[in-house]
Amino acid sequence: MTATFNYQYKRAYQVSSQWNTIVDDVYSGGEQRRNLWTNPRRKWVLEFSKDDSDTNAIMAFFNARKGRYEAFNWTWLASHPVTGENLGGDGNVYTVRFDHDELSMEHLNMGYKNFQITFVEVTG
Repeated sequence: MTATFNYQYKRAYQVSSQWNTIVDDVYSGGEQRRNLWTNPRRKWVLEFSKDDSDTNAIMAFFNARKGRYEAFNWTWLASHPVTGENLGGDGNVYTVRFDHDELSMEHLNMGYKNFQITFVEVTG
């Protein structure tokens, strides 16, 4: 059973789409291009500002996935579930993984921490 990341993020401030193309130079001086993927790979950078309880839960989720080793489900929210603020998402569930094997947090006053997490879409 695939785990689900359901922690509320502050915003998804960067979204990108990536392709993988190989460019070979041929003897005549031209180029030959090949696309290695049939679909783009998306990437999201999420921003968080959380208290100790939430950061500990997110860190435990990160450690349970062993960083970027194990994929999980995540919903790109169209709007904030409480405030209704537009979060720019499409409401779809994506299979993603962490982009890095390290999760760092900036400690603030009153036990809050700011941090960013990058998710990379996992394609079949």
